[in-house]
Amino acid sequence: MKKIITIAAALGLMASMGTAAFADSASTTSTTNSTPSTTTSATGSSETVAEPTKLVPEPIISAGEEVTTPTVPLILTVNTPFYFEPGGKVASVLAPQVVDTTGNRVGSLLGEWVEVYTWLGTAWILVK
Repeated sequence: MKKIITIAAALGLMASMGTAAFADSASTTSTTNSTPSTTTSATGSSETVAEPTKLVPEPIISAGEEVTTPTVPLILTVNTPFYFEPGGKVASVLAPQVVDTTGNRVGSLLGEWVEVYTWLGTAWILVK
């Protein structure tokens, strides 16, 4: 009986904390006041139309931040080891897939090292 009461109390506390967190986040959001504008139609009646509110106050990507030179994806057809530095120790192996490159390349006698994005961060693959 004590366990049931303890579980019920814990669930009640979690529900009240969740409600308080939701109410707090809802009350701290900023609102923009839209000033209504009056328009006159062809029939002579005037209507009040509210201006739409902006969801994002400013552009997320501004001019000059766009990608101008896209990187070429690398198509892996076999299990390929990747390294954290060119010529270093093997970090793990990638299964056959298409991976995105960072654009960094280093040439060597064995082939070309290409930097790619992995789930462990950026890594290097030897392309022969």
